Parts: sequence; structure tokens; C-alpha cells
Amino acid sequence: MVNKLLHGMIAIVIGLALLPVVSDFVDDLTGGEEPALDGTMAALVDLVPILYVIILISGVVGLVYTSTRN
Repeated sequence: MVNKLLHGMIAIVIGLALLPVVSDFVDDLTGGEEPALDGTMAALVDLVPILYVIILISGVVGLVYTSTRN
């Protein structure tokens, strides 16, 4: 069980370390002088970092939960 908790913590640390890369990519698509996306698509792409964190956390919780179930 401790092994799965450790793997979960490592996954969260690595995932959160990659969050600035995801945010910069979204900013490149939707910001700047001439954005690649605008309107509705830009609004949806702005949600990608939030969805990234939600999926990361739920994946780790699922991993830990299934490892503790007997």
C-alpha cells in the first residue's frame, strides 16, 4: 500500500511540474498579438489546464483507491 501511495505522490509531483508547460502552450494558442484561436475555441482551450489538474488528481485517487481495496 505504501508503494502505491509513493507512486501516487510521484505522479502528482511530475504532473504538477509539467503544468507550466501546458499553461504556456495554452497561452501561446490563445494569447499574443495574433492568437491562433479566438472566440469559443479559445474559451474552451483556456480550460485545458484545469482539466489537466482534475484528471491528474482523479487518476491518482483512483490508483490509490484500487490498490487499497481487497
